[in-house]
Amino acid sequence: MTYNSYQIAAIIGVNVSTIKRWTDSGKLKCFQSVGGHRKFHLNHIAEFLKKNNKTSTDINISELVGKNIKLANAIDKENYKYLIKYSYENLISGKADRFMSLNDSLILKNYKIYDIFDKILNPTLKKIGDQWTQGNLSITEEHMASEIIKKFLTNINFQYLSINNKYNAFSFTLFEDKHDIPLHMSEAVFNHIGNIKTFNLGQNLPVDDFLNLAQKVTPNLIFISIIYIQDLDKINQEVNLLLKSFSNNETTIFLKGRTDELRLNYSNFIPVKDYNHLYNYISENIK
Repeated sequence: MTYNSYQIAAIIGVNVSTIKRWTDSGKLKCFQSVGGHRKFHLNHIAEFLKKNNKTSTDINISELVGKNIKLANAIDKENYKYLIKYSYENLISGKADRFMSLNDSLILKNYKIYDIFDKILNPTLKKIGDQWTQGNLSITEEHMASEIIKKFLTNINFQYLSINNKYNAFSFTLFEDKHDIPLHMSEAVFNHIGNIKTFNLGQNLPVDDFLNLAQKVTPNLIFISIIYIQDLDKINQEVNLLLKSFSNNETTIFLKGRTDELRLNYSNFIPVKDYNHLYNYISENIK
């Protein structure tokens, strides 16, 4: 989502002339619309707050989420049970703006991106999947919810692209695995860490095809999500081929999902428990 000067003034708690002065001086970044109006992305606001020592208590989230006192309290008190419920209800009813505004509020309130994924989005996705399996949600509702989440993830990945890149990171799924939301989440984690150029290669990617690309673009980090397994022997073959191919170099391979079901001949991989684990491992071990 984008915001205008009046909305930003209300969120930060200043007048519009102050916003104009900050943007003119370069203190607060923005971009101009086709009509020449100042527009702001979420990262512009977050960067400004961080640089100017503004705390989360300085943020007026009613400009984002409206006068929903229960929601505002849930955000302030980290009431994840309520935030999951709110996300679920708005996703299955197609209320994308409410879902987007909630997550923008969470980011401005200094929620870590991996906590949003681990403690809100993934539990919400599980609930959606469970309700669909039980016949309580239609295919349309499930698809609609997934597409709204992907739109949110695409937006934050666009806004937080790293500029000074030192490493290349690739994310993909394997044979017949079409669950690509974890790839967008891994991309967001890489982008938030910084100095990492991300390549989201999508779903159902043959490993031998990826290895051809790896001859041209060196992979420093590889993230593979394993949710759906149609042919376990095929997946074992694919993962073992990948691990063997990078067994003698410094490429770090992350496997997330159903890794305990695999029969692997190599140990040069990191089993990822959650996105908190992924973020902290990279931050602490990859300089």
